[in-house]
Amino acid sequence: MIAFDSLLFRTLAALALIFAVVAALVLARAVFVPIFIALFLAIVLHLPLAAMQKAGVPRLLSALILTLTVASAIAALIYFLSGPTERMIENYPDMVRQLRQKIFTLQLSLEEAQEVGKAISDVGEEVSRALEDENVEEVVVREPNFLVRAASNFASSLTTIVITVTIAGFILAMRRPFLTIATIPHGTMGGKLHAARVWKAVEAQVSHYLLVTTLINIALGVIVGIILWQLDVPMPIFWGAVVAFLNYMPFVGPTIGVGLLLAVSIVQFDTLWQVLAPAAAYMVVNFVEANFVTPNLVGRRTNIAPLAIILSLLVWGWMWGFAGLFISVPMLVVLKATAEKTRSLAALHRMLSPRARH
Repeated sequence: MIAFDSLLFRTLAALALIFAVVAALVLARAVFVPIFIALFLAIVLHLPLAAMQKAGVPRLLSALILTLTVASAIAALIYFLSGPTERMIENYPDMVRQLRQKIFTLQLSLEEAQEVGKAISDVGEEVSRALEDENVEEVVVREPNFLVRAASNFASSLTTIVITVTIAGFILAMRRPFLTIATIPHGTMGGKLHAARVWKAVEAQVSHYLLVTTLINIALGVIVGIILWQLDVPMPIFWGAVVAFLNYMPFVGPTIGVGLLLAVSIVQFDTLWQVLAPAAAYMVVNFVEANFVTPNLVGRRTNIAPLAIILSLLVWGWMWGFAGLFISVPMLVVLKATAEKTRSLAALHRMLSPRARH
């Protein structure tokens, strides 16, 4: 029989608790996703809220102004991107068909000369069968299904955004809700004071990280959009916004962005230079941002080991998809800032910190 105070029992209990928490986060993602994003949004808006209060603006009015500002910015972004997004959805079947044709043509150009005749013959037979087969009609039947799914996803995302901004507004209107929650587990005054100091440091670091990262991503999107406009890539404003959003996801986001730009360039252009230039330009700009701009502006205290970032992306991406990828790094920033100020979590802080270069 396992004793309740044994190491084995405590280990099993901890594993059971972790499993229960993960299961709850996965099964109730529709509830937790807007709450988590709203918490980070409230942390980002904490700095301007404090500045407005110091200027003499009441807290409730400050929270209302910031909430309406964020809602207006999101509404303006949706308005400007609605046209390009609608065209992308409408042209999606044609883009996929053209991409397949371009890739097939590229594959043909790489084959040996003696196999070209056989390949062309096979293609001719496939085209003949396709014209007589019912599969041609399936493309037409499936297109509305794709449009319906896109419209449904947009409506769901819009609802999540409204709920998230509303929750963030209520959190801002409350008086230091995070500080109150952080001090609840401590029974002594000394413990509460220590928890308050820890959370203030965490709040400052996370606010600085998220605010600076947002400004960097906006600048990155503007620069990439201008470059794509110069390269005659269609809808450069749309792609600039996509690049800015994807940059919240280290490693994964830029990889997705390069793949999307490469696919669009293959469909749009014919020469090798025109096909490779947009993705290559994006890679260069992203390399400069990731290795020089962000480390200098964000600071070393919020730098996190690449392995920890990759593992966090895998876990949160598995649980919540794109929303999980979006919050995975901020979660690590919170965890590292907490571990830095908590003596018992010193080992965790060392694990999350990148190795010093000698």
